[in-house]
Amino acid sequence: MIAGGGTGGHLYPALAVAEAFKERAPESQILFVGSRRGIESTILAKEGYPLQTIEVAGLKGKSLWGKMRSMLALPKSLCQSWGLLRSGQPDIVLGFGGYASAPLVITAWALGFRTAIQEQNSFPGLSNRILGRFVDLIFVSFANSARHFNPRKTVLTGNPVRKIMSRKGNLPERDPGSKFTLFIFGGSQGAHRLNQAMGEALLYLKELKEKIYFIHQTGEKDYEEVRQAYQKDDFPAAVYPFIFEMARAYASADLILCRAGATTLFELMALGKPAILVPYPFAANDHQTLNARTMVDAGAALMVTDRELTGIHLSQIIKELILDHERLKGMGERAAALAKPEAARMIVDHCYKMVGHG
Repeated sequence: MIAGGGTGGHLYPALAVAEAFKERAPESQILFVGSRRGIESTILAKEGYPLQTIEVAGLKGKSLWGKMRSMLALPKSLCQSWGLLRSGQPDIVLGFGGYASAPLVITAWALGFRTAIQEQNSFPGLSNRILGRFVDLIFVSFANSARHFNPRKTVLTGNPVRKIMSRKGNLPERDPGSKFTLFIFGGSQGAHRLNQAMGEALLYLKELKEKIYFIHQTGEKDYEEVRQAYQKDDFPAAVYPFIFEMARAYASADLILCRAGATTLFELMALGKPAILVPYPFAANDHQTLNARTMVDAGAALMVTDRELTGIHLSQIIKELILDHERLKGMGERAAALAKPEAARMIVDHCYKMVGHG
């Protein structure tokens, strides 16, 4: 059983590990447990995996009443988890973060099932810091995350990335004569600040209109406004509220403008893509800035704080990078050097050993 989701940052590493289980043993039975409100409710059916949902909600960003309602729902989510575990009898339960992860993993531990968690970020979330005290194994993506857990049961693997998110992912090669392509996205739900800044930047990029092409995932709320911004000045752009085939969008891009979630960073590394990173300023413990440092310190990305993110500043960076092909190439090569392509396989190998089949 794989628990987690809510956002792509939690779900996609879980999908990478599910893929690795199937690759090792095609007869493996994998059940995802998540929330009806999470991204898993739409993505997993397309990927061919079954999903069971439990009634659970997060606490972050909620009003006092909202937090009380979430706490009141906890006993029900624990009971639902108990029922799923008793009927499914999994060999192992893996938690990847998100609303549904904690209730299922803690119930599995209480019932004596083998358990493990995977932490995506440089600074672990509260839920995983608590779960880490109970589970059998902890898989971490960044070395500085390991100090928050028991070293005897912590394994540094990197963040699992789906096979298609690699330079061996059978994606079409870019046409050498195609326009410079900038891919902008703010995670599975979009990022208003990135959308806003990119719209402002267009005012200063008009002289490059014939040389640049934009792919922009906006999220549902900003879609129409962003689409009109490109249309207003006839900028060539493909604008979407959500992109299901993210690997193709990545493969088409010369440069990425995005937030600094761990899953995004490891996808950039796997594909060897240079990036302008804008860490989400309200991430718990500022973990996106800590995440971004890995690529920035290696010379694989540039970082712009949310406070610095203005249209004119963003346009200046884009112009500089468009004109410096060698710099972009070097950034991409340094990103690729940071990749951890064996992360998912390592996690699967450790899971097999844990249940005595390794």
